[in-house]
Amino acid sequence: MLFVSICAMAQQIEINGVVTTKSDGMPLPGVSIVIKGTSTGTTSDFEGNYSLLVNKGDQIEYSYIGFETMIITVKDESKIDISLFDDIESLSEVVVIGYGTQKRKEVTGAIASVSGAEITKQPAVNALQSIQGKMTGVNIVNTNAPGSEPNIIIRGIGTASAGSNILYIVDGVQVNSITNINPEDIETFDVLKDAASASIYGMNAANGVVIVTTKSGKKGKMKVELSSYYGAKSMLNPVEMANSSQYVRYFNENQFMNGETTFLSQDQPYDTDWYKELTDIGFSNSNNVAISGASDDIKYFFSFNNYSEDGVLDDHDYNRNTIRANNSVDLFEDRLTLSTNLSASFIKSLPKPFNAFNSAYRQAPVIPVYYESGQYGQSYWNQTTGIATYLGANTDVIGSLNSVGNPIAAVEYTNQVNNTTDLQGSFQADFNITDYLKASGRYTGTKSYSKSRSFNDTRALWLISDPTRTDEEFQINQDNNPEVTTYANNSLSYTSSESYRYNLEGFLTFDKTFNSVHNVNAVAGFSRGQRNDVFTMYALGYGVPSQENYWSINFADDGYEKVVSQFYSTPTREQSYFGRVMYNYDGKYFLQANIRRDGTSNFKNDSNEDYFDNFPALSAGWTISNEDFFNVSFINFLKLKAGWGQVGNSRVPFNQTTITTGTGSSSVNYVFGANQDLVFGAAYGAGILPISWEITEELNAGFNLTAFDNKLSAEFNYYDRNTKNAILLVTPVYTTEGSGSFYDHGAEVTNKGIEIDLKWRDYITDDLSYNVGAIFSTNKNNVENVKSAYDGQVGGSLSNGQITKRLEEGQPLYSWWMYDVEGVWQTQEEIDNGASISGALPGHLKYSDLNDDGVIDDKDKKFFGSYLPTYSYGLTLGLNYKNLDLIIEGYGAGGNKIYNGLKGTRINGGENIAEDVFNYRWTGEGSTNTNPGANRDSYASSYYLEDGDYFRINNITLGYTLKNVLQGVSSIRLYATAQNPFMFTKYSGFTPEIIGSSAGTGGIELSAYPTLKTFLFGVNIEL
Repeated sequence: MLFVSICAMAQQIEINGVVTTKSDGMPLPGVSIVIKGTSTGTTSDFEGNYSLLVNKGDQIEYSYIGFETMIITVKDESKIDISLFDDIESLSEVVVIGYGTQKRKEVTGAIASVSGAEITKQPAVNALQSIQGKMTGVNIVNTNAPGSEPNIIIRGIGTASAGSNILYIVDGVQVNSITNINPEDIETFDVLKDAASASIYGMNAANGVVIVTTKSGKKGKMKVELSSYYGAKSMLNPVEMANSSQYVRYFNENQFMNGETTFLSQDQPYDTDWYKELTDIGFSNSNNVAISGASDDIKYFFSFNNYSEDGVLDDHDYNRNTIRANNSVDLFEDRLTLSTNLSASFIKSLPKPFNAFNSAYRQAPVIPVYYESGQYGQSYWNQTTGIATYLGANTDVIGSLNSVGNPIAAVEYTNQVNNTTDLQGSFQADFNITDYLKASGRYTGTKSYSKSRSFNDTRALWLISDPTRTDEEFQINQDNNPEVTTYANNSLSYTSSESYRYNLEGFLTFDKTFNSVHNVNAVAGFSRGQRNDVFTMYALGYGVPSQENYWSINFADDGYEKVVSQFYSTPTREQSYFGRVMYNYDGKYFLQANIRRDGTSNFKNDSNEDYFDNFPALSAGWTISNEDFFNVSFINFLKLKAGWGQVGNSRVPFNQTTITTGTGSSSVNYVFGANQDLVFGAAYGAGILPISWEITEELNAGFNLTAFDNKLSAEFNYYDRNTKNAILLVTPVYTTEGSGSFYDHGAEVTNKGIEIDLKWRDYITDDLSYNVGAIFSTNKNNVENVKSAYDGQVGGSLSNGQITKRLEEGQPLYSWWMYDVEGVWQTQEEIDNGASISGALPGHLKYSDLNDDGVIDDKDKKFFGSYLPTYSYGLTLGLNYKNLDLIIEGYGAGGNKIYNGLKGTRINGGENIAEDVFNYRWTGEGSTNTNPGANRDSYASSYYLEDGDYFRINNITLGYTLKNVLQGVSSIRLYATAQNPFMFTKYSGFTPEIIGSSAGTGGIELSAYPTLKTFLFGVNIEL
């Protein structure tokens, strides 16, 4: 026995080598390398290197998604380099399609995918930030606030009043957000863009579906991966504001035009750069560890990540810890597979008011951050001396320059702490009834806990708002008003919330090939779940002790009324039946049919007639390059595809019955008789019209192509989406019964466009390769077939009485709607002889009298397009030379307009202005016919609409990989990254990327968080 063991050991040898791609020679990390028939194996490292102990005659299997599997037999060699052939250039990669998977080359719909490796090339707290510019038809509106989530729009917005959030599926779990997901845990990120693909999710899929699949263990030895990065952030493209001297001149010109006789002195003691004082360098840090592996029967993946960020506002902190465990076990000779995917995230954030950016823009530079006394600077000025100060002689007059507060004080006195815990998981059992029939059962659920504490130092805020105030005055006010909360020392509130969501699903999967050419894959199942199960408690007290460790509602002053409220939501229950059949004939002809029947308790009525609805879809594909008659030598693969489908949106608003009554001279009461007696009446409020889900119907057609020895890959799609029964918020006309606004199905919202995706990969030498990619998408949004008297809803409030948007048939959804500027009034005589708005003065903007009635009013407003980009594009350039790698990525969008609300919304004449506003202002007759003077109105107009076109370099990363430099360390990759280092735009504000709703502040810059540039250094280590 000992002799046999020694002989066996003597025959065992160590082989090593490098795994690369045949097409371009690039190294392949993560290739599974296993001795066939055993669980012994390994995986290739970041540079494709591997080593393995084998015996002569063993068969070694090399496999990797998107490449053909290769098997070699070990002979006498110790070094075996392997080049894997592309399986039609990644067309055999597996994409997740909902309740199953499909090879890329068989997809008949529009599905965009990004790998986890591509996501981690651009480190971020949220994966959405990393995919911007990488997928056609997917518009990411980014935000750089700590912990915030970008807005994702898939093929335009198709709803006016219903929910516009997309559906996320994370390892089978339906969720509303992926802020709790560590991007380094993601294996694939698939987007179902068209209705033919997304209809399997029925009533929740109208805005698109994102399927996130997290990592699992791969066969081979246990892998330990460590990664860390540290970055510094600062503002990109800050707006240059007027300095003290420029502000004084601007302010005095305004005073003169208003007929005032008091002016600021040019000799001011302060010249404050408020943005410089408000912002600082922010920092971010991420540390990640992942352990994974697999045997014949067990797969495991564990990870832990800590991400922390300090924003550019003082103490604007965000910290997130995530834990993940993905495990599976095969039982009964692989007949039964049990799998769990569990994650937990713990988030602590200290939010700060974004309105501080607005205040920093407006506050006068002659005001200091702090006075010499240490008090916060406020917008006071001595009208007698012309100095910006609150001090003066008894006979001096002290006034206010503006009504803007101190942004530094606003940030420092915002004391709020949010803590959130998210638990998320799925438990699944798959039983192979036969080799072609599988039964699956799955439970998925999310449980969230959130707690928020807010402390408001009322006494301190009262004192700092006016430096002449004293603590004694506050105490006198408090004593004289013992129950008035305005003079309470402080207030403390706590908000606690819990939510729970679950789904139970069961489905059968049939997958069988007949006569080697007829492949049929079918899925049939049901789903039952519950969402919107929310409990919230709120408590508010006044006058708690000043020490933080005594901040409790129990310790609040009993002289003030405490407020406690509870809220229980009515859960929404859902039940669904779904099915899908995919037919493939010999890799040439593809047919897919989906059907989902959905029901939700939101729409239940006595007859149940609207409780359920059906969402069908049909798509087909033809791989013409597999036909015998196809003989185009440079084309390797060409598939034509087309699809149609319907999806729904069940997150819709509902009408409520309202009856309006009143006492006194209310509009619902009337007087009657000779004595004019007051008779009380009532008015019927909103009309109660039945509301159901919105239904979106979509056509999609396109092709996939690879050519020139698979170096070029291309995809083209054309889509036509139509929300056929869009819900509108309707303002009733005078002839209707009700007096209040109500919701009703009343229009169609269409989105049409094209998508082009091009990629080129090639190698110059064995050591030098490159890749180039470009995507381009268009979207035309329009409102059509509006019910009579249902359009005309307005939105885009500037919070100063002005609105900027209107919903109108034939226009984009909530299109810009405002006065059209045709110049600047030069003289009073010109104003007297023309159509002007009330109060117009020389130097004011001149608005077009479009209907020539001699009056400027709403009838003269016109439409100016949309805040939504009509096109977007992304560019990628990659270069690899030996151990060195370089990647450059950029993203751009345009065809839209952005409203510069910072420049346009003036509360009074004493706010600061941008430097270019000062330099190019009207200063007298003939000076300019484009820009207004220091004295101007604040009506919403086209003057403040600017082109939203921009192009930004998203990512520049340079990395170098060290191989086998330390014992036990497979590789170390060091890299440096510049994120958002450059942005090219004509927009004069801080950022043309502004998150907001169609009817709200979408496209309006008022208090938007500015775009940040980040420079970070990181390391990836594989053991």
